[in-house]
Amino acid sequence: MTQICRNQYEQETSEQEYELLKQKIAYYNLPSQSFESSTISHHPFIDSIQNLTVQEALMKQFKEVAIQSRIALFNMYLKSAEDQRQEYNKKHEANIKKMDASQHTLNKNEKLSSTFVQLINERCNKISERIRYIYKFKSESILLKS
Repeated sequence: MTQICRNQYEQETSEQEYELLKQKIAYYNLPSQSFESSTISHHPFIDSIQNLTVQEALMKQFKEVAIQSRIALFNMYLKSAEDQRQEYNKKHEANIKKMDASQHTLNKNEKLSSTFVQLINERCNKISERIRYIYKFKSESILLKS
């Protein structure tokens, strides 16, 4: 029971983290979060260059590198979160299957009662519900920023 509940917690948390990450990325891709409005776009070194052609060329190159790096970083975050989400889903499903299989192989005295299995499922549902509420609050705070 403890392992199933722990896996449920990990699985739901990774799911909600993934969804929150997608919202954060959407927020950082808003026009108000563009390169030009960031503090990195006003670098004193580039501003100190007297030749406007060179200054503009460096600024353009600087912007392209910053945007490409940001995209690569976001993609890496998403890939990592997706991998973690899949890993926890597999672990949780394996434990559920293991519990179900043990119900068929154990003798009558060793089997879990249907009431106990129902309590485990209810506990897992409460864990998921609590985590969803926590991430709903986090998500709303991101929406308030935008």
